[in-house]
Amino acid sequence: MTPTLEAVTLDLREVADIDRALPAHRRARIGLQVWAARHARSIALLVPLLAVVGTVHAIGMSTFPGYVDDPGTYLSQAWSLRYEGKLSPYSYFYDHAPAGWIQIAAWAALTAGFDRYDSAIAFGNECMLIAKVVSAGLLFVLARRLGLGRVAASVAVLLFGLSPLAVVYARWTYLDNLVVPWLLLAFVLAYSPRRSLAAGIGAALAFAMAALTKETTLLLLPAFGWALLQNLDRRNRAQVLVTAGFAGCLLMAMYPLFALFKGELFEGPGHNSLLGTARWQLAARAASGSLLDPDSATSQQMQNWLQYDHWLLLLGLAAIPLALLVRRLRPAALALVIGWLVLVRGGYVPFMHVINLLPWSALLIAGAGSALAGTPGLVPAGWLRRRAAQGFGYGFRVTTVALLLVGLVGATAVSWTPELRRMMTVTEQPPLRSAEEWVARNVPRDKTLVVHDAIWTDLVHRYGFNPRPVIVYKLDTDPAVRREVTRVDYLVVPDWYYRTADAAEKYPTLMEARKHAVPVASFGSGDDRVQVFRVSEHWELP
Repeated sequence: MTPTLEAVTLDLREVADIDRALPAHRRARIGLQVWAARHARSIALLVPLLAVVGTVHAIGMSTFPGYVDDPGTYLSQAWSLRYEGKLSPYSYFYDHAPAGWIQIAAWAALTAGFDRYDSAIAFGNECMLIAKVVSAGLLFVLARRLGLGRVAASVAVLLFGLSPLAVVYARWTYLDNLVVPWLLLAFVLAYSPRRSLAAGIGAALAFAMAALTKETTLLLLPAFGWALLQNLDRRNRAQVLVTAGFAGCLLMAMYPLFALFKGELFEGPGHNSLLGTARWQLAARAASGSLLDPDSATSQQMQNWLQYDHWLLLLGLAAIPLALLVRRLRPAALALVIGWLVLVRGGYVPFMHVINLLPWSALLIAGAGSALAGTPGLVPAGWLRRRAAQGFGYGFRVTTVALLLVGLVGATAVSWTPELRRMMTVTEQPPLRSAEEWVARNVPRDKTLVVHDAIWTDLVHRYGFNPRPVIVYKLDTDPAVRREVTRVDYLVVPDWYYRTADAAEKYPTLMEARKHAVPVASFGSGDDRVQVFRVSEHWELP
């Protein structure tokens, strides 16, 4: 007997009444069980994928790659926030928004991060591992919400997680690696199937957090806005846009309000300023040149990236035209286009900019393959009909894409395996780490050291040097350091600092101290060699 409409309505009301009568924790548990049952196949596929990505990232991350400047800077700032309540152990320069190292400091406070390791860099490695695994999981979810099948979403995760280029740059403690999970979360929420007000606000807040982690994220605002508009329900579109926009702007406004409260929003004598630093970033910073100029620093940097892996970047670039033909992939394609335009515009290009290209390249490669296979929702209008008329049916498309996929797997396996093996099996510790240990054993704690960023936190937190060491570039750029430091006893920086073409201009005090110093220890070779110099006690700071 077919139930009447009144009976069905009554049953639904009874179920709702029973649901409301249950305790909150039981409702949450039942909801979680229903969600897990609905996504069981995706979870069963994603968990081993994340295990593989995390394992490849983690093995060898303590010895490869070597130490570079920025991770040490961000970790010293996170340490200062954690133990001193300040955004930097030096004068805060507003060179980046602070949410990135606030996140690191929060994790350190929750887990005693700086005390669990014998190196701050090792704690930074842990933070990057977490960011990488979370990013890979969110990339899978985003791919599914864009209409990609589980196989294609898995391909995107593996491309993003196992490319040697992605592995090496994701291991460094860069703010960009913390931006990626927030940015992917923003797109995941923008494509929420519920199209709710809460999802729209969450997407805007996630994008704002990405921008507060590194302000260059704002370049991707058009792509994010397009994604949000694509998925809005017409019935609440205006409400979502206004509310989400207000929430995102309110969160980002905290940064200039902080500067205003400190009297450092506008330029003025005797203090750093947010607007002054922004002007320097946009107008006064030395340009890297255009990728189209083979002699530019940008072109040389591209060659360095391609030495690790050329498949992910170049295939992602090649996938852009096809992705632009597919409605759901267009915002992601725009995000990648913006990333490439940064390389050709001729301005300053950061060393780690490639991180911003990696997730979108992986997503577009997988998306283009799905479109070629004729996945519903990812095929340009009329394309299937035209190909069907030409006799290219579903079986032909699937076979073609399968062959392309096998070819891609084979090519990347041949190309990636030696690089990944090298990254995972290096045993020699970085020269700066060896120099740090020598200094801790042989230099009195009351000596003044000029050091590389990467070892500053260890020398202060673990070994207790007092007066504190001075990060090399702060010696000439921070007025407070110039007032407080009266002499220098040891220099602990890689040799490339002394060999840079503009070293005398960028590090005048370091170069002058080097003339009055003798080497007492040496570690490594080439430009990465680190010599510990003892400065003559008769030399005085100018």
